[in-house]
Amino acid sequence: MKTDFDVAILGGGLAGNLLARQIHRGLPGVRVAMFERARRPSFKVGEATVELFTNYMLRRLGLSTLLYETQLPKNGLRFFFDAATRDARLEDMTEMGSMSLPYHPSFQIDRMRLETELLRLNGASGVDVRFGTVSDLVLGAAGEPHRFVAESDGKTHAHTARWVIDASGRTSLIAKHKGLRQPTKGHSVAAAWGRFENVLDVDDYGDSAFRERVRYTARRLSTIHFAYEGYWIWFIPIGRGVVSVGVVIDKTSPRYRSAITQQDGFLAFLREHAATARLLENADLLDFQAYGQIAYGSKRIVDGRERWGCTGESAAFTDPFYSPGSDFIALANDFLADLLARDLGGAEPSDVAAHADLYEEYLQYRYRANLLLYEGQYPVLGCYPVMRVKWEFDIQCYYDLWLHAYMQDHHLQPERLRADLRERTFVLSALERFAQMFATTTDRLRDAGAYHARNLGEFGEPLERIGCVKHVGLPMPEEETRERILGCFRAARQRCFDLAGVRGGDGAAPSFADFVTGRAFVPMTTQVATPPRRAEGMAGASLS
Repeated sequence: MKTDFDVAILGGGLAGNLLARQIHRGLPGVRVAMFERARRPSFKVGEATVELFTNYMLRRLGLSTLLYETQLPKNGLRFFFDAATRDARLEDMTEMGSMSLPYHPSFQIDRMRLETELLRLNGASGVDVRFGTVSDLVLGAAGEPHRFVAESDGKTHAHTARWVIDASGRTSLIAKHKGLRQPTKGHSVAAAWGRFENVLDVDDYGDSAFRERVRYTARRLSTIHFAYEGYWIWFIPIGRGVVSVGVVIDKTSPRYRSAITQQDGFLAFLREHAATARLLENADLLDFQAYGQIAYGSKRIVDGRERWGCTGESAAFTDPFYSPGSDFIALANDFLADLLARDLGGAEPSDVAAHADLYEEYLQYRYRANLLLYEGQYPVLGCYPVMRVKWEFDIQCYYDLWLHAYMQDHHLQPERLRADLRERTFVLSALERFAQMFATTTDRLRDAGAYHARNLGEFGEPLERIGCVKHVGLPMPEEETRERILGCFRAARQRCFDLAGVRGGDGAAPSFADFVTGRAFVPMTTQVATPPRRAEGMAGASLS
């Protein structure tokens, strides 16, 4: 039996389910089918979301009630820094994190539970949800429909579709079919993780002073990062007594060994750290998974001429450190929904193709910009004073460059996108140069024997330094945003100079052009100095 669809979504995980809901809400009457291999969703990595994706789910998809009734609110990112010997008690570690739930919401999601609910909602609303294995995909050429076979309960059915959307995750049906996958040679990172029950509640940990210093906010609701030189360990609560715990490690790190991607090696690695060993002392492992390489790119993500696209991990993936994967689901789904509306609404093929090319160019730019936050940065992670500067720099850039624009729907305005793309050389150059500065500052501290000097006994709340949080997403002059970004650049540069014991040139405030050309960073690359162990103005809570 053969069935024709307007849109076939191959994969019924988070990305596919959300796109199916978006199409159904925005394009009533369109024949949408979603093909999912597993009848019952299972635990999946990618539980921590951030503000852009949450805005997408709440504003675009109307999922506020479902999320607040079934998922945990996220209390921001929280970082703990350890002694070189990895034996510090949690309450003695330097901590960086919030004292209350952030102004812009996000969630820690149990993907098994959320995807089960989304499958139910989509099926009830009229999306044709089918379970079984998809094979024999043939992408139509010159406007011909796409063809594939779906097998379920021992029966095989042939299907055609005007559009095919790959939401199959790392199975990457279209990328493999067309040979699109690209390695990220500059970022070789492995990951291992599992879900645990009976993890010690971090909010029951330590004495009253430890709890009081964060004003009794729920630390356990944070995405907790234990940050080390060359790797980090996450703790993410996903509800009903289950905690996701994982390790992400640079494969060039001296601490890396392939056994970490095996269950016994993973558990042994966690036990080598006093704080994580204590939290997992009585825990029970529910499942285990690992990837030998987590980052990859794609030569193409959306194609308006051939009418196909990829979303979620079927497109590309950078790094989980700041939980950016779901943000890219939001962007890709918005772009795909717009292309479908244009094509199925009768737009000229050339118009659909031109918009797809614009979206493709922007997605590739965004992936590259995001990757620069991690490439060569893993040696920085375990050094508190530099990581604090980096985190504050990264989060303000996220709010001003990406979140604000998304909340204003600038990404769906072609002229805005073209303007952003005209500035990408500046943005990419600046991000790359700042990454080099963070690495150089870390090297200076390491050479001076001060890498771990401030990893115990301090606390800071970085978001308190970012004054624009409540204004993000509201209309504001573009010049105001640019001035704030320039101020962020100047502050990060000066703080790194202070940490490294470097004088900042002739005293003139650097311009955007100075950051693009590298002139703003020349003192760091030419001066040799012994950095102070505690730079003036950079100690303890005085930063907050």
